[in-house]
This record gives sequence, C-alpha cells and structure tokens, in this order.
Amino acid sequence: MFKPIKKNRWRTAFFALLIIVVAVPFFLFGLLTGGLSSNSVTPGGLQPGSKNAAIFTVQANKQQLETLINDQIRSNKNSRLTYQVSIGNQVALNGRYRLLFTGIPFSLTFNPVVSNGDILLKESEVKLGSIRLPDQQVLSFLKAGSKFPKWVIIQPDKRQVYINLTSVKIQNGMYLRAKTIDLPKNDVSFTVHRGN
Repeated sequence: MFKPIKKNRWRTAFFALLIIVVAVPFFLFGLLTGGLSSNSVTPGGLQPGSKNAAIFTVQANKQQLETLINDQIRSNKNSRLTYQVSIGNQVALNGRYRLLFTGIPFSLTFNPVVSNGDILLKESEVKLGSIRLPDQQVLSFLKAGSKFPKWVIIQPDKRQVYINLTSVKIQNGMYLRAKTIDLPKNDVSFTVHRGN
C-alpha cells in the first residue's frame, strides 16, 4: 500500500547548499555590522544611539574641500557680494563687493584653526582693490554690507571669521565637527555626529 520513499541525495545536497549560500552572507553581515550583538559599543566608548556620538569620520583633501565650499557659495548667491575660496597652504577668499555701479575687488587670506569642532579663520592679509588696508576695517566693511549664512560670524575685533560648524545641520539632524585641518600636509578631517 505505501511505497518506500527514495531519498534523492542530490536534491538533499542541493537544498543544503542553497541554505548555506543564503544563510552565510546574512550571518557575516550581522557579525560585521554588530547586528547580532545587543550591547555593541562604538570605539569612542559611547553607545551608538547616544546624544552627540560621532558616527563616522570624513577624510578630505584641500581640493575636495575647496570644491565643496565653492559649491555651497554658488547655491547661496548674494547680489552685493560675489566670491570664491581657493585653498593652498592658507585659505584665500577672493571676490568683488558691489558698491553703487562698480565692483570692488577684495582678497582675504586666512590660516584655519580647529576650535572645539568649529573653525576659526585667523586673518593674515587683507586687500581691497590693490591696496592693503587695516584688516579690522575691511572685515567690518564685509560684516556690515554682506549677508553671510548665520553660521559664518565675522569678528573684526579679533581679526577672524568664526565658522560655527556644529550649528550647521545636515541631513536628519546630523552635524559636522572639524577634527583636523592641516593644509600644508593636505590633511582635512571632520566627524559626523547625531544631533539631539
């Protein structure tokens, strides 16, 4: 009445191999991403979901940073001020300030310094046209007559521009903190953090 069932070894081997091929990548993915561990800790000692935790580090070079800054400048056009940034061993801001019916060329040169995740651009040379002027006067002139983003703060009395990088929100409430800016060594790095 009942026929004995023949086991097909090839079919069994095929399904066993199929299960291994499907299961192993998921297992490896879980191990590599920490998905199988309930108490994984990031290298800094902070829990991954904790407030202000560094998620990852972004490494860049001068050319990449220059391109990123100039793209940002182009997207926030200013009718009175046109400028661009060039980065060598210093940061140079070159542009034209529109006054009445003419454009006055200007050039500012800065040395960048990292301060608590923000960037201080310490002024080293200022020119308005071809004339070297007192730096505080030119910085005051730019501060009064231009509209920079809220996170760019011109401080003429300190002869610097403060870039409040940590207040710039990027995607999904994340923000950047400057880690290192060493232009002569072409070393620029930022950490990406999760906001509140």
